[in-house]
Amino acid sequence: MATKKELYKDMTVQELNAALNKLQKEYQEYRFEKVVGDARKTHEIKLARKNIARVKTFLHKHELLEKK
Repeated sequence: MATKKELYKDMTVQELNAALNKLQKEYQEYRFEKVVGDARKTHEIKLARKNIARVKTFLHKHELLEKK
């Protein structure tokens, strides 16, 4: 089974942007659930933030490779 890092490594910039938008929407939903008091999986908030950071890291790497 591929890790998140390996999964994002093979994605194109467009796929990474789509994944980033999806993850940000999920993170927003988790935050809303937490505020409302309906959050059952509070650990998912932390995981969503980490996944967003992973995707942004790979997007930044793509930008640096394009500049060279």
